Amino acid sequence: MAQLGNRLRVLLGRTRTPDSDKQVISTHSERKVVVGSILVLLLIGLPLWWTTTRVYRAALPVAEISRHASTDVLRIPVFFHIDADSALPSVAAADIEKAVRTMVKGTRETRGSGAWPVRYSTVVARGKAPSGTPGHYSVRVARSDDGGAGHSVVDVGPDRTVRIALPKAAQLSAQSVKQSVARVIAAIVSREERAVQGGSRALGERKQRQGLQSRESRGALKFAPHVSVTLTLLNENPVGGAQVDWEIEKAVAEFLQPLIDALRPLTRLSVTSQVLHHAGPPPVTPIVHNNATYLTPPMLSHFVNSPSWNLASVDPVAPMLNFILYVPALASQPVRILESEGDGAGSVDTNAFSIPQWGGVAIANLPAHTRPGSRVVLSSTELQPHMGVFVAQLRLLLGIRSDTPLAASAVSAADDGSALLERGTGVRVQLASETGVSGWELDALMRQWTIQGRQTAITTLQSLVRLVDSLQNMVVMDAIKTQVDQSLAALAAIDSTQSAAIADYSAATSFASAATAAVLAETAFFDPSMVSMLYFPDQHKYAIYFPFFLPVAIPVLAAIRHLITASRRRRRRKAVPDAADKKDS
Repeated sequence: MAQLGNRLRVLLGRTRTPDSDKQVISTHSERKVVVGSILVLLLIGLPLWWTTTRVYRAALPVAEISRHASTDVLRIPVFFHIDADSALPSVAAADIEKAVRTMVKGTRETRGSGAWPVRYSTVVARGKAPSGTPGHYSVRVARSDDGGAGHSVVDVGPDRTVRIALPKAAQLSAQSVKQSVARVIAAIVSREERAVQGGSRALGERKQRQGLQSRESRGALKFAPHVSVTLTLLNENPVGGAQVDWEIEKAVAEFLQPLIDALRPLTRLSVTSQVLHHAGPPPVTPIVHNNATYLTPPMLSHFVNSPSWNLASVDPVAPMLNFILYVPALASQPVRILESEGDGAGSVDTNAFSIPQWGGVAIANLPAHTRPGSRVVLSSTELQPHMGVFVAQLRLLLGIRSDTPLAASAVSAADDGSALLERGTGVRVQLASETGVSGWELDALMRQWTIQGRQTAITTLQSLVRLVDSLQNMVVMDAIKTQVDQSLAALAAIDSTQSAAIADYSAATSFASAATAAVLAETAFFDPSMVSMLYFPDQHKYAIYFPFFLPVAIPVLAAIRHLITASRRRRRRKAVPDAADKKDS
């Protein structure tokens, strides 16, 4: 046992036994064998460990994603079909198209070009437009029937039609007809192109407030294939007031369902309703004056009592829009919303307000003869004004611009797209009262969401590449790569529609490709397998593996150090006798 202990101490390099050279050589050899065995295990085990613990990362098409840039121009064709009265001087469609492009190009130079440029390509043809086809519009040109006052009148119909009534008493030539038609078409195209482009620094803040950067665009949701709409009846105090109910199913079917059906080709709106009793007062202190309660504009942003009002979404994935019909306590009725602060401010006619990207609130004051404890059921007829407000707020939140394709007024000054019209031109817009949205507005929303979907897909894919590059331990499964490839294929489909013949362009197909690209890109970016690795820094790995490898590494390194020291010492001892033998000889 003593001999075995001596050999172990020699093996670990802690003592020397110079009794015999044979024992030293044997101990040194055993030490080499032990250290070599450990090194062999490390050389075999480390690659095996690295292979078995390596994170799987599917190769993303980085080069193809990087080819898309924010400076790439998206071109969207818009088709106008001219149906002119035979009594008017004949004008070639190509001449009108050339004049339109010249006018639109002039408006682009005044606003410059920023990121994500959009260019509308105007196509003018003779004949009738395809019925109900997005992006195709009928332009009917005739003389005015009422004798005219020297100015043209533009009548915009809800079914993708526009009628240009030229002055009856004016002497019309082919040139004047061409200019009149070209001005109307250019005004329509320029106005929408300017709106989707986002405005220009050259316009100034005043122009942005008037036209492009309007509250319609600032408070609208971005595109989503499914939107959840919740209608809520909030009764502040049913104990000291009235018990209120509503015929919401009938009201939805009568007033809201036509708009939902009209928007179905673009997005799916699912509607749910609820009644909340004992909601409690809003977290604001209204103004009480002359037996009435008033809310000022600064109070409206704090009106919704989210902690107390149960406004949870039934769909955790789809964006949610809330529309609240608020019934105040009888003691505080009537409640009115003021247009502004200060004395003399009038009340808002609708007695409602909207919250950007959230929803809207309408206040329902009960009849003056309502007594505490009575039961009130709001019929569909009584709900009609409130549902009309909700429809208007829903249009606003979806991004439907009310001035599409032109603002209803007489053109008296230069103002965005209408500046192309002659001074004094009257514009009359017929509203789509049955569905709540016209064909012009649907097409404009489709083009707007096409632009947004393409931009969202490109920016999301580029963010995904940067995220994967910054976190080398992030898992990238084959399913994520498949979604990225499919998103790129949808983007390529949008590009192919631009390179193909203009006559073959389909606005609906381009929109579907943009929507698919955006949904797939966001699905890949927010995949749970990737999100779980966002908060796994390298320090976690060091804390896990150091307690295993450090106790093994220290003895091995110490043994290697002893081997090197002993080898040098033997070489020095061997060199001394050799030098003495040479000296004796």
